[in-house]
Amino acid sequence: MTAIASELSNLSLRTDSPHRAGDYKDIPFDAKTTQFEAVLDLVDKAGFIPEDLIESEVRWFYTTLGIDDIYFARESAEGIATNIHALYSAKVQAYARGVSTKPVLQYNRASVDHAVYFDSSTPGSEDYLFNHYEELIDDKYLDSSDGTNSYRLESYTAPLDLENMPSLRDALERNNVNVQNQSVRLYFVYKTSIEQAQPDVTDIEQIGDRTFLESATDNTKRLYSEVLQQVSLTTGPVIRHFVLPNTNEVRVIIGYKQKSTRRYNSALSVLADYYNLTTTRKYVEQFANGSTVISMYMTPSDTTKPMDLSIHQVIKEASLLYSIPHNIFYDKFVKGDMSLQESIYAHCGVIFVTHFLNRLGPEYNSLVAMLDPSKSIAHAELLNKLKNRLRSETFTQSYIQEMFASQSEIVRKLYRQFADAHYIKSPLEETLSYKRLSKITPIGDEKEFEHLLARECSQNEHQALVLRALHSFNQSILKTNFYVSSKVAISFRLNPSFLPVSEYPQTPYGMFFIVGSDFRGFHIRFRDIARGGIRIVRSRSEDAYQVNVRNLFDENYNLASTQQRKNKDIPEGGSKGVILLDHGLAQENPQASFEKYIDSLIDLLLDQKQSKKEKIVDLYGKPEILFLGPDEGTAGYVDWATLHAKKRCAPWWRSFLTGKSPELGGIPHDEYGMTSLSVRAYVEKIYQKLEITDAKITKFQTGGPDGDLGSNEILLANKMEHYVAIVDGSGVIVDPKGLDSAEVLRLAKTRKMIDNYDKSKLSDEGYVCLVDDVDLKIPSGEVITSGIAFRNNFHTNLKQTLGKVDLFVPCGGRPAAIDTNNVFSLIDENTGRSIIPYIVEGANLFITQPAKVILENAGAIVFKDASTNKGGVTSSSFEVLAALSFDDEGFKKNMCISSTGVKPALYQAYVSEVQKLIQRNANLEFESLWALRQSTGKALCDLSDTLSVAINQLADDLASSKELWEDDKPFRNSVLNDALPDLLLAEIGLDNILARVPEAYLRALFATHLASRFVYSRGIDVNPAKFLEYISATRKELQL
Repeated sequence: MTAIASELSNLSLRTDSPHRAGDYKDIPFDAKTTQFEAVLDLVDKAGFIPEDLIESEVRWFYTTLGIDDIYFARESAEGIATNIHALYSAKVQAYARGVSTKPVLQYNRASVDHAVYFDSSTPGSEDYLFNHYEELIDDKYLDSSDGTNSYRLESYTAPLDLENMPSLRDALERNNVNVQNQSVRLYFVYKTSIEQAQPDVTDIEQIGDRTFLESATDNTKRLYSEVLQQVSLTTGPVIRHFVLPNTNEVRVIIGYKQKSTRRYNSALSVLADYYNLTTTRKYVEQFANGSTVISMYMTPSDTTKPMDLSIHQVIKEASLLYSIPHNIFYDKFVKGDMSLQESIYAHCGVIFVTHFLNRLGPEYNSLVAMLDPSKSIAHAELLNKLKNRLRSETFTQSYIQEMFASQSEIVRKLYRQFADAHYIKSPLEETLSYKRLSKITPIGDEKEFEHLLARECSQNEHQALVLRALHSFNQSILKTNFYVSSKVAISFRLNPSFLPVSEYPQTPYGMFFIVGSDFRGFHIRFRDIARGGIRIVRSRSEDAYQVNVRNLFDENYNLASTQQRKNKDIPEGGSKGVILLDHGLAQENPQASFEKYIDSLIDLLLDQKQSKKEKIVDLYGKPEILFLGPDEGTAGYVDWATLHAKKRCAPWWRSFLTGKSPELGGIPHDEYGMTSLSVRAYVEKIYQKLEITDAKITKFQTGGPDGDLGSNEILLANKMEHYVAIVDGSGVIVDPKGLDSAEVLRLAKTRKMIDNYDKSKLSDEGYVCLVDDVDLKIPSGEVITSGIAFRNNFHTNLKQTLGKVDLFVPCGGRPAAIDTNNVFSLIDENTGRSIIPYIVEGANLFITQPAKVILENAGAIVFKDASTNKGGVTSSSFEVLAALSFDDEGFKKNMCISSTGVKPALYQAYVSEVQKLIQRNANLEFESLWALRQSTGKALCDLSDTLSVAINQLADDLASSKELWEDDKPFRNSVLNDALPDLLLAEIGLDNILARVPEAYLRALFATHLASRFVYSRGIDVNPAKFLEYISATRKELQL
């Protein structure tokens, strides 16, 4: 045993110069000799290592592995002895095992404030490529680092020297292990010691870890400071690289915001290995301002080949990797079966196909023709259920992924087709990625592609269907940031014409598809000039996430379509954006996904001359502007997005988002009750038409006093209204005798949920049921077993809990909360009448269209969201108009509240004018709908859609009219003078507005103003004769 043990003790690492100048200083550890002796004593006392090998084993650990003195200064003698014992044990096991079923050396030890991981393997082997230690370190330490609660990493790689170990070397060689290329990788993880700092602090001496500040050279501190400064100004990674003098080593420094990507550190190692580079050292440092900096030192794996092209690819693709570090084809990338670009393209393709593969087929279309859903609510609901089932059960994402993998060569060919269309080729011929790409046989025309499918997929029609959908993805892409070297997510501008009309009757005008490391998202608009909110969709569980995946695009489409109908009074058509967070850690940091979504949209919106990034291939060829706003989960991020657009030098940054703070020129909907003003106008008009002037109106509301719409509905409520129940995120409050008005107002004014209601103000029949309650006994004696189930279903159990309610105003809740499956619970089975006579839908899509028809047939007066909930969009439209009309100086002077809270006089007057316009538009539409109902007998919800379609179609025709816009400028200008707010005209003047505001926007303003006024005053019959008569009357009115 002594001879073998002696041989084993010679196992070591070859390191030419473990401490090189220019990165970290060699910090002398004065007590190292004393510690060395203490470790010797501990190892000797343990008795595990033969006595004659103890000193050589301890000295091997101290002197040969190239570990910085910083480690020895931080580690205890007991900890070092434990590591030495573990490494010696690993050597003995390797010799006894005699095979390489596991790495030759493998060891890990973790404590509260630090961890150590060692392994050895052959570069290129699966053990080497699938380095689970790095992924573990990412998951356990680096990715969860946040400010002062963070961890730093030092890692080293060097060849494993077996020259003096013939027994172990022979055992490995007998099992075909290439002993010449064995490497050892060492990882040291430490909890940082840093002081608390604000996110905008970039002074490295204030935000750096104490060990880093002591060990880093001045040069490294300077470089890191420059990177940290850039990280504070951008969303994505900041990448720098330097060739170390007199060496074949290149240093790459990458800085980014903490928690903005996952497993990036481990993925970077794979990227370097893919391009035949060896990462000799890597340092991951954390900073108190929420930034991470990775410093990698790379040398060529094959020293006979130049490394310039490899380094170029790593630098270029580090941003692509940051966008999606671990795609669903990551294993193929690690093995070299796919390039990073191919694997991420395939990743995006799988997501696209998951959402847009036409699973319904011709049989479903035939069934639609037979059942005709327009004539039967039951048929419509049945077809909808069938459609949802076909979509969810036929092709899952994992099934589509398997098909991509089984036909990877066709997927690669389709990647070549994508690259040929969007890769800027001028400099590419010299890059490694282009050389690889050029070896892929391209796909020709449609006929050639179908011939390829017939040859390769003749036995599997499902594969052909999936690959056709991927081909459709390629055909629909008009521009993408895929090949931009600095990005945070992958964005695609799509031509939406691929959407089947049978599923999506109205084809959107434009569509964006965004894929990030922790999310997927869409943006849909139905006009060139369009506006709508961006919402974040979160998932409480994996099952909920899968449901959200299936419904995501349809929800986006329906919300944008509703917005299109709602926006009939304003220049902007309807749009909507959705961001679905991945299940897991992404749920904890929604802002990171929102920022990536916005930044990747801006990549495709900026004119090529405005963007500081590389040019992209633009097959759309026209300028685009999006007008966004807050929605569920994004209200707190609007200011960031506005200022970020300004940082990106977007000329339209002031108008990019509405709902921003008043300091940036925003008009807060909640503060001025903009959304509720329109909803309230409908409620008051019902009272007026039915001559209800002095009655007790019992009222129920979803969406509590903590929300915008819910709180303002309470604050603006008529004195006749008495709340008997409110549902919000915390639970349900019920009192059949009426909730205390003063207490409800208090909650609304302080924006608090109903769990803050003073229960002493409840009557003997009142109660509060919170979502966390179980087995709650209420005054009636009934026991509520689950608070969350009671909350979720309360709106459909009104008959049991309250009997009847006069007025229901949904101010919050998920779409389709009331559908044909549960709507009959709101109808008295004896009388066939609705138990709620008046419903004014404030929340978007709360009640499905068929359910609304059923309620109206049961005697209820139901006004839908597209008519009632348009106060907010009107306010946002006028916020956009002001931002476009003023120059920078005038906007800041007249529309931005000062830091001390002083509101400019024009701002206050403008807000007041907007409030009046909201109420006027609501009253005009109400009167029109009421009259149409009286004359046609049709349901109000159907008439609302008919009215919206009539206005929008006429507006679209007018916007493209050369005769009205260009040939008759006096008439055009007179209409604009009538449509524009008086305050803007007085302050800026029509000529300046015409010069500053994009023509497309002014055309839309001109067209919607004429169209809405015509329909509201003359009805929905838009025939040429009636319209010419209206134009003539308008000319006389304008004195032309």
